[in-house]
Amino acid sequence: LSPRAKQLAYLKEHEEEMANFIKSRNPKVESAQFDWDSMEVGQIGNGTPQGGGYMLTFKGRINNIKESSFTLGFPLDNDGYSLPNLERISEMQPIRILRDGGWFIYE
Repeated sequence: LSPRAKQLAYLKEHEEEMANFIKSRNPKVESAQFDWDSMEVGQIGNGTPQGGGYMLTFKGRINNIKESSFTLGFPLDNDGYSLPNLERISEMQPIRILRDGGWFIYE
């Protein structure tokens, strides 16, 4: 398998843990749906020539609400090919919902 396929397979194996992380962010969240096609690995900057490493990100929705969104991220080892570490999961973009013509924090 390619590094991307291995990363994706690992994330899918740990879907429940990631859903629980999202649920912990807001008591109104009952379920999380992940957009596996949105997965990206990119280099992150920190103002130095060597950069800040690599980050794996992907998006999702909550409670089967089409107009909802969040982004999760995992820092990766400097090669960008490592498997995500569930202990280092980050909410890159908070849970938002589209209403009244704009995206608002889900409350």
